[in-house]
Amino acid sequence: MSATAETGAPIVTVEAHWRELVTTALLGTDRRPPPEPEGPLAELVADTARAAPSERMLALVAACTAVRRAGVLPGPPLGRLVPPEPDERPVCVPAAVARWHHITRSWPVLEDEWFLTLVSNGWRAAPELVPAMLARHRGDAVRRTRAMVAAGALGGWLVEHVPELAPRVQLAAASPDSIAEVPPLPIPPDLAELLDRPGHESAAALVAGLEGGAWGPPHRAVLINLVARIRPDALAEIGIALAAVDPAAPGHGLAGLLADLAVTRQRMLDELSR
Repeated sequence: MSATAETGAPIVTVEAHWRELVTTALLGTDRRPPPEPEGPLAELVADTARAAPSERMLALVAACTAVRRAGVLPGPPLGRLVPPEPDERPVCVPAAVARWHHITRSWPVLEDEWFLTLVSNGWRAAPELVPAMLARHRGDAVRRTRAMVAAGALGGWLVEHVPELAPRVQLAAASPDSIAEVPPLPIPPDLAELLDRPGHESAAALVAGLEGGAWGPPHRAVLINLVARIRPDALAEIGIALAAVDPAAPGHGLAGLLADLAVTRQRMLDELSR
């Protein structure tokens, strides 16, 4: 029920007037004229120059919007956002940030080594990388712990303010040993012998096996594991040798794939070096 003035005439509130304006806007001023303003609102939009109904309509909407906004009371003050604790470690270089995105898309077998190399060389993950890292590892206790160590205080701070970055379930605590070493990968004994050989020897053995047909698509997974764990100082020679495999050889396609892995891993380690 509308309130009434002393004269008995109903008092039109600003909210009621606004609803009338909305209805008029939906129907169009050609079918329904704008409502007549009353009281102070009428004085605010008194302008005989606005003869057309559409012009009066725009003036009424502007005036009513201003009055409605002026009546909004401010809410209680928000608490000051406390920043995370400082981290004295330097931020990793932009190339390392781009490399993380690259390996998680193309060579996830290298991500564990990326984390361990970053932390052991005294870097911390760049702030723009932390949300993606935490979102990626919401269900793996070991990699989640590595990501939190790489993020430093910013990791816990982000989880507190963005619950979507928290683990999906309560994760068991990862042991220090499990996060400090790259996990072993399955490599058959005949290939495992190449892990610690000098670069020229391991490169020659890989090229011989790929060009001679000893290794092909069925060996793809174990050869990837081998290049992902082979001694780092052998990567340059392996990458060059595999890229030069005879295009007519049966293992040419696999050689190109492994060459890309070797180059990617070498660049990853260079970008995280100190």
